[in-house]
Amino acid sequence: MNLPRAIINLNYFKQNLKYLQTISNDSKLYPVIKANAYGHGFKEIAKTINSMNIDGVCVATVNELKDLINLNVKYSILHLGNIVFSDIKIYENSNIIATVNSLDDVLKISKMSSVDKLIRVHIKIDTGMSRMGCSINDFDEIFNMCLKVKKIKLEGIYSHLANSDSSDTKLNIKQIKEFEKIKNRINGKIDKFKYHLLNSGGLFNFAQNSYDLVRTGLSIYGVSPTGVINKNLKPVMEFNAPIILKKNIIKGSMVGYANTFKAKSDMEIGIAQCGYGDGVPFEFSNEGFVFFENYKIPIIGRVSMDLICLDISSVKIEINDYVTLWGSIEVNDSRLEKISNKFKRIPYTFLTGVTQRVERVYIND
Repeated sequence: MNLPRAIINLNYFKQNLKYLQTISNDSKLYPVIKANAYGHGFKEIAKTINSMNIDGVCVATVNELKDLINLNVKYSILHLGNIVFSDIKIYENSNIIATVNSLDDVLKISKMSSVDKLIRVHIKIDTGMSRMGCSINDFDEIFNMCLKVKKIKLEGIYSHLANSDSSDTKLNIKQIKEFEKIKNRINGKIDKFKYHLLNSGGLFNFAQNSYDLVRTGLSIYGVSPTGVINKNLKPVMEFNAPIILKKNIIKGSMVGYANTFKAKSDMEIGIAQCGYGDGVPFEFSNEGFVFFENYKIPIIGRVSMDLICLDISSVKIEINDYVTLWGSIEVNDSRLEKISNKFKRIPYTFLTGVTQRVERVYIND
């Protein structure tokens, strides 16, 4: 079928995890597989992790928790989001770790009468991002209350760096110091207690603060969080689209909606079956490129919902050939680190923007 496709190389995914483990000291990796595994396919990525020596993963929503439970995975599942008390029974599953963000969370759990099944808990602390997590001033009360509530099995604390992709941000240092203060107050009070602070960017910039867990997200999918290509990371997703039509147009011809491109000479154009309905950013209009073999092919005219137009005047390309939007391991210019920098966007938006109508093709050899 002539449809856009995302080729997902699960072997590269596994290689990325193995590499990241080598730079994370003795910390455990907890891959982040929220948002459809950053567009790579939740089920297949979850199953791949299940075949590896991985202790746990991170997700954001209660529906992602339910999906993982239905897959019967063997690893722990840290729910980064707020506890959904209407689904409180799900947190009694022994694989799931809930995040406590406030004293109110603890009080609501304490009202549950049954202690037959404990709820595993990590406390999140807001050390300077002003997003999720309890305030530093409230932490001691929350910590002590968690120890008193028989229903709670307190296993760890964590926080999140606001500027993890930067190695010289003063706020990072401030957050690390605040986290260290709290860690030092707890040390020795609970056996086998877990501490974690870093995501992918944090791992590359502050590996010395890996603690017990690292919540690796972007890097496991082969994209460097620093914006600079890392030769040890292999892009797991290659986003491709087929050429479905070729035509010759004459000088002065207008291409696409709003006639934003005007041919300066006679030229040959190719129409590729993909558009913003598939996840091609509209910003690629007259500015982006696709890649074919050793060629960098300009996108001309506006990106439409289902199609893009290409200047193929200098390229020998045929109908049904596939061009690459991003992620070719052979072509550096197709790497999302470069494309993100060009369009001043974060790479996450490209990956998670690939829609469900794009076929995922999985490679595992």
